[in-house]
Amino acid sequence: MYSAENQDQSGQVHTVQTLANTEPAFSEGGIRWLIFQHKQDLIDYGAIFYSGKKLLIDREKYIEYLKAGNK
Repeated sequence: MYSAENQDQSGQVHTVQTLANTEPAFSEGGIRWLIFQHKQDLIDYGAIFYSGKKLLIDREKYIEYLKAGNK
């Protein structure tokens, strides 16, 4: 079985829930709020994308987006 705690997190793709579970600094509500407020910017940056109807988050790009002050 896959264990995110034992793997390098860079470049991994997550759902909102799995990102919140693997990154204690982010709550599900905080992630959802940021996506609601900056959805198109996050898509353009490559931090989030859709696979069908499922929203996925590129962990590395999401954190880069935040560090760049794009919040």
